Amino acid sequence: MRRRTTTQKLQQAITNNLLHIVKAEVYYKTSRKTETIDTDKFKDSLDFLCESDVFADFVDWHYERNISAKDEYILDSGAMNPYSENVVTVYLRVADGMNGEDIDRTLLFLEEE
Repeated sequence: MRRRTTTQKLQQAITNNLLHIVKAEVYYKTSRKTETIDTDKFKDSLDFLCESDVFADFVDWHYERNISAKDEYILDSGAMNPYSENVVTVYLRVADGMNGEDIDRTLLFLEEE
């Protein structure tokens, strides 16, 4: 089941070693091409985006557990947005000693009323 998260929550899960980046890629909808993003470059870009503060909230992230692997999550941005040309997908592995409840507690975005 796909759930919403935020840029800050994603960064927190990676920074606190709950999740480790396995692979990151960008898919271009128009050309239908996919390019791999270096994991260090993705982490640096994520950190920079979080530092910008205001713009970090503009990125719409969704995550779900990888059904092919119990200890992995897939996060994406842009897949659900018809106005976005790019889809960024990040594959993450659960760190040793962490479980799905820890990950959901960190990643899950709950809208305030």
